[in-house]
Amino acid sequence: GGPELEERERLVVASKSPIEPRDRVSLSLAALNSARTVLFLVAGADKAGRLALVWRELEDDAPTCPAAMVRPASGELHWYLDAAAGQSAAPTA
Repeated sequence: GGPELEERERLVVASKSPIEPRDRVSLSLAALNSARTVLFLVAGADKAGRLALVWRELEDDAPTCPAAMVRPASGELHWYLDAAAGQSAAPTA
């Protein structure tokens, strides 16, 4: 929910980690959405609930989860899950 999600010009942004005690560097949504191919790797049962939320938001006009905001304009989006993470509902699209 930080200002990094609003960045439209830069391909890389500095951000404060919500979990880690140190700052980080991330690709901006502009960079991810201009990619030819975007891959998500999701592993672990602790990710199943969040993954279900992301998949529900994939078609929303105003998603709140950053992963649901990744929508390559002219590329492909692929999801790779282990069995534990895949316990959430499969996407409908």
